[in-house]
Amino acid sequence: MPRKENIQNIAKRKEQILKAAVTAFARSGLKDTSMNDIVRESGMSKGAIYWYYKSKDEIIAELLNEFFDPEDIKKVEVMLSTGAPLQKIEKLVDYMIDEMNQMRRFRPVIQELFVLAFRDEKIRRMTKKSFQASVALLQGIIEEGIKSKQFRRVDPYHVTLAIFEIIESTALFWSLDLIDVDFDKQLRGGIDLILDSIKVKK
Repeated sequence: MPRKENIQNIAKRKEQILKAAVTAFARSGLKDTSMNDIVRESGMSKGAIYWYYKSKDEIIAELLNEFFDPEDIKKVEVMLSTGAPLQKIEKLVDYMIDEMNQMRRFRPVIQELFVLAFRDEKIRRMTKKSFQASVALLQGIIEEGIKSKQFRRVDPYHVTLAIFEIIESTALFWSLDLIDVDFDKQLRGGIDLILDSIKVKK
């Protein structure tokens, strides 16, 4: 069984390589960046880099896994298994903000990675399945809120899509860096507007 220090060291080295790759990709693009560019940027030896990743494609695949991890929805389902509907939505927003903060290190190449990902039919199918599961999960929370009379009688599917539109459009503005977006403030503010419109007034 690997020692804890070894596991931590492996994770640290891989993160160092990925960070170097993002910097190199941002400078030259995914297509024109070579493994040698990543080696130079990382400050590690070529042998050390190849110990963890055999090719540039493996590094790109690792970056894509950060975005399209099929296990994410299972984590969210467990996280949202308890609490009142409004609390569950607040937990979901907190999770989305935390995820986006973790992705900050990929911001220079995030759009190029997404374009590459959606050319891959397997990733497209996986992403669609994950998104549909997320929609079903949030829709169930809205329906729960209607039954418990926390929310007015609204179309739960349309409300769910409206919330996801805010999440995705805010993420798009943030990733493109077209305007200065405070992701945390913008996301919470947009979703609060929707929730305020469907809450039962006391």
